[in-house]
Amino acid sequence: MSNSKIIAHVDMDSFFVSCERLVDPSLVGKPVVVGGRRGERGVVASASYESRKFGVKSGMPIMTAEKLCPKAIFVPGNHRLYSKYSRKVYALLRRVAPVVEYASIDEFYLDFTGCEDMYGHDLEAMALKVKESIFKRSKLTCSVAIATNKYVAKIAGKTVKPSSGSKTGTIVVPAGGEEAFLANLPIEKLHGAGEKTLPRLKEMRIQKIGDIVPMPLIKLQKAFGPSAGSWLYEAARGMGSDEVHPFHYAKSVGHETTFEKDTDNMSQIHQTLAWLSEKGCYRLRRIGKRARTITLKLRYDDFQTITRAKTIPETNDDVVVMKTAYELFKESHVRHRKIRLLGVSLSKFESGDEVEWLFPEMSNKKKDALYQSVDAIKRKYGFHKLEKAASLDLKDGGHQEKFGGSSFQKPKIQ
Repeated sequence: MSNSKIIAHVDMDSFFVSCERLVDPSLVGKPVVVGGRRGERGVVASASYESRKFGVKSGMPIMTAEKLCPKAIFVPGNHRLYSKYSRKVYALLRRVAPVVEYASIDEFYLDFTGCEDMYGHDLEAMALKVKESIFKRSKLTCSVAIATNKYVAKIAGKTVKPSSGSKTGTIVVPAGGEEAFLANLPIEKLHGAGEKTLPRLKEMRIQKIGDIVPMPLIKLQKAFGPSAGSWLYEAARGMGSDEVHPFHYAKSVGHETTFEKDTDNMSQIHQTLAWLSEKGCYRLRRIGKRARTITLKLRYDDFQTITRAKTIPETNDDVVVMKTAYELFKESHVRHRKIRLLGVSLSKFESGDEVEWLFPEMSNKKKDALYQSVDAIKRKYGFHKLEKAASLDLKDGGHQEKFGGSSFQKPKIQ
């Protein structure tokens, strides 16, 4: 690998479940599902390997998971706990590798290029050292895969999970061996091939990733389009980015709520949109950003999901975002249909200066001081201690926030 990059992919094992087991050892060895309590309307955020044996997987409704694995232990989730351990792992990785990319709360990329001498040019030993260091300092397990690029490393890591029995949880794909490594993997392992692409590939009698390689580029582009065809051509050959970015910037902030009962109550819906908008703006101000695109997500009781977006002058003002969310809802919603889920997200960030404010007659300095004071109270005493009147009629238990989109607690209105 002397002339190639040395990229490691670190993927924490069943991360949310593992964190829960650290604070409650009685969960060890048992089927555990994180995302909501038994009988609730939430979705699975993480499932232990014991529960996955029964078909439970992330994104599945809690009630479905309960039917598949009746003996599972259901945990609502604690995002602050998971963030704490994620930061701990990230800080550790920055001590063992010169460049670390925070890809997600439980996933990291490391660039070890130039560090071969430190490990005696033994990449297997390098991967094992990373894994052992994480476990020693956090008691968390993970997979570590090394390859010449991020794409192959990510796929390789999935092949050594979970790390039990004869599996060490580590793997190295040598330079020049990317295509051969991928060739015999089932086509489902081709990361990035979605719900539309996979069925089409199977219609073409493609069962393994290597089956794509003999196909000419022009044939793939004709079948899947110029962009997707080119991607398939390169992905099957193990081509991918080897750029590890040391800083991770969120491209959007957003929150979703799954109602405990499907609802067509307009008052409840408007209050929920206000609450979601306010939470999003609070997060924008905390990172010093404003957004230009507001996106509404709407899911009906039959699981039909609609998303609508609108671009506006950049803002992080609660009221402006609330108004936009209301407008998108009115344009999208079919009257008398019951709603299961609502979501509001903000994207296309700009710097946080010169924001449209609720009180236009105030000077910029006073406006800034106002929101700084409000946000300081929220940080110290909890988000729900100071909210817009538009969301204050929400009753505790009226909706269940989908875990994973937020580190904030659901408001507890007295």
